[in-house]
Amino acid sequence: MIKVSIIIPVYNVSAYIERCIKSVINQTYYDIECIIVDDATPDDSITKCEQMIAAYDGPIRFSILHHQQNRGLSAARNTGTEVATGEYLYYLDSDDEITLDCIEKLLKPMMEDNSIEIVQGNHIEERDGKEMIYYKGKSPILILNNGEIYKHYFEYHHIITTAWNKLMKRSFIIRFQLYFKEGILFEDRHWMFYVQKHLKKAYICKDITYYYHIRPHSITRGKEKTIGKSYHIIYQDILNHLTRGHEKTELSGYAYGFCKPYCIYVNEVPALKDTYNLYRQLAKRFKCWYVYILLTLVGVVRRLGNPMGLLKLLHTIRWGLMELPDVIFNRSRK
Repeated sequence: MIKVSIIIPVYNVSAYIERCIKSVINQTYYDIECIIVDDATPDDSITKCEQMIAAYDGPIRFSILHHQQNRGLSAARNTGTEVATGEYLYYLDSDDEITLDCIEKLLKPMMEDNSIEIVQGNHIEERDGKEMIYYKGKSPILILNNGEIYKHYFEYHHIITTAWNKLMKRSFIIRFQLYFKEGILFEDRHWMFYVQKHLKKAYICKDITYYYHIRPHSITRGKEKTIGKSYHIIYQDILNHLTRGHEKTELSGYAYGFCKPYCIYVNEVPALKDTYNLYRQLAKRFKCWYVYILLTLVGVVRRLGNPMGLLKLLHTIRWGLMELPDVIFNRSRK
C-alpha cells in the first residue's frame, strides 16, 4: 500500500478536535500516518488527542509534535511536512472533518495515474444554516497541463484556493519548496500562487470528501491591522513574481481579491497604497486594461467615499455571467 501523511495543526480547538481525530481514525484506507502539530495550544486540545490515541487500537500511526511557542498555522503545517514520510500529503484543519472514505477516494486516481501531482476533493460548507457544495459538476476533471491549470484556477474556478482537502505528492511539494509563508494570515492564497506555477497534472474529484466548519470565533476577527499587513505582503509578493507568459491572467485573476482588502485596510496599513500603485503600473505595462480601469475607478471612488458598493456590483455581475457563486464577497473565512 501507499503511505499517506495527514497533517493536523492544533491550536485552541478543544470543542472540535475529537470530531476531527475521529474522522481520521475511521478512514477506510489504513496506510496512514497522522501527524498532529501542537502549536503551543493553551487549552486541552492535545490532552484530548492523547486520550483518543491511547484508546485507539488500529493500523493508523499517530504522532504528536510540539512547538515551544505559538508560531501560526503556516509554521505548524511546515513542521508536519518536514517530518512526513508518506508518499502523499494531506492537510486537515483541526476544526474540520473528513468523510470516512476521503483518503481512499482521493488516492484512487493517483494509483491509476502516478503522474498526477494533486487530487482535490469536493467539500460541503455550512453557511447561514444551509449546506453548500463547492463543485456541482457531474463528472470528475482530469487536468493535463499547466496551461489548463490556469484556466481551471482563474477562469473556471474548479481549483479552490485552499491547502486543505488536497492530496498531494510529497515529492512535488519538496521539489518546488512549496512551504507556507510564516507570519501572515490567508497563507493559502500565497501558497496556491506558487503551487499553480509548477502544477502540471491535477484531478478534480466530484465526491464529497471534506466538511468545512465555520467557527464563531475565527483567528482573523479583531486583527484588522494584521489582516491588512498580510494582504500587503501577499499581493506585493505576487506582483513581484508574476509568471512569465501568464502575467495578464494573474493580474486579472487577483484584481478583485486585492481591491476589497485595499479599500478596507489602506487607512490602517498605508503600505497597501504602494501595492495599489504597483498593481496599476503592471496592469498598464502588460496592457491589462480591464484591470487598469478597475483599479483606477476604485481609487477614484475611494477618495469620494466607500467603493465597496461599486465593487460588489461589478463582482456580482461578473460571477452572475459565469453562473458561479460570488466566492470573494460571500465566502466565509475562518
